[in-house]
Amino acid sequence: MDKKKILVADDDQGLCLVLKTALETTGLFEVTTVNDGVEALKLIAQSPPDLVFLDFVMPNAGGDKVIAALKKDEKTAKLPIVLMSGLGEMVYLQAKDQWKWMPNNPATKLHGKIPEILQDKSRGSQVAETLGVKDYLHKPFNKDTAVDVAKDILRIGKEPEEAGPTGKAEF
Repeated sequence: MDKKKILVADDDQGLCLVLKTALETTGLFEVTTVNDGVEALKLIAQSPPDLVFLDFVMPNAGGDKVIAALKKDEKTAKLPIVLMSGLGEMVYLQAKDQWKWMPNNPATKLHGKIPEILQDKSRGSQVAETLGVKDYLHKPFNKDTAVDVAKDILRIGKEPEEAGPTGKAEF
């Protein structure tokens, strides 16, 4: 079986490395990473991947702009996208000697307002449907979750009769 090509587009280089390692370790995927939306669009135009993991807040072109551009082009309109977003970041509070999840206001101010729908962790399927993507992962998420999502969307390890019309197993 040929390895499936995945593009990870996120301005957090650490997250790109974690996802690349987790996905490639399975032996099922070949992963390319980029750190902004414009670069993602260039790479997709040159060689469309089988799946894109796309951050919502990125420099030069955010996830919403990338999605809109891909949906306009008939060659990429059906490209499966997993949108990733988080409204915070882990911050070390030296005075308290602890790590704490804090609002990511500086990134929001730099890259634009994040839609309210992305704020509710329990609305992943609604976010995906509203934005026209296959799935939505609210950061932080487990790397194994990303691997499972990639396998599910690309139907790796699924018998054809097991998958429903959305490509996801139905019970």
